[in-house]
Amino acid sequence: MRRACLLLLVCGCATANTPGQITTAAPTLVDGLTPTCSDLRCGSLGGASIVGDAPTSTGADIDAPPTSVWLAVKKVYADMEIPITLEDPPNHQIGNKNFYKSRKLAGQPMTQFVDCGESMTGLKAASYRIYITSVTRVSPNSKGGSNVQTLFVASGQDMGGESADRITCGSTGRFEALFLKKVAAELGKASS
Repeated sequence: MRRACLLLLVCGCATANTPGQITTAAPTLVDGLTPTCSDLRCGSLGGASIVGDAPTSTGADIDAPPTSVWLAVKKVYADMEIPITLEDPPNHQIGNKNFYKSRKLAGQPMTQFVDCGESMTGLKAASYRIYITSVTRVSPNSKGGSNVQTLFVASGQDMGGESADRITCGSTGRFEALFLKKVAAELGKASS
């Protein structure tokens, strides 16, 4: 099994994005926000390589200055009980590259946000420990507002099973949409 993982890692590196390459995502419509394509480099996050399908980010243009959006993003991470371990204003990135949750995230069932497949007992995301990378990029856009991109990558591990290997999980897209909606709502509160 370890040889297979090593082979997957080597093959994944051979086809990984080159530095600076941008991976785009299909825009996700979020109420009151203008969807945009990805502007967050996804092949590597500050030395943390991601193996598997190339992750994509979901974004939106928000009619607010980047400094206000940055503060709203920080508040939303806190409200969702995601500790911020990455705060890099020069590179416009904020979030957490490595945390885990089980069963629930942001007060909702993990299965709403993550798809790890099914086992004989049901959806794996409902019982597995889910390791997550959630990084948001806040940068100025050409309209005087901000472009916000959120990357969400997950893997799962069966803590009660015989295998200690993690499996790649997919995003349902709901976390990213919820996150962007909460950022917009937080900015709405600030302007009231």
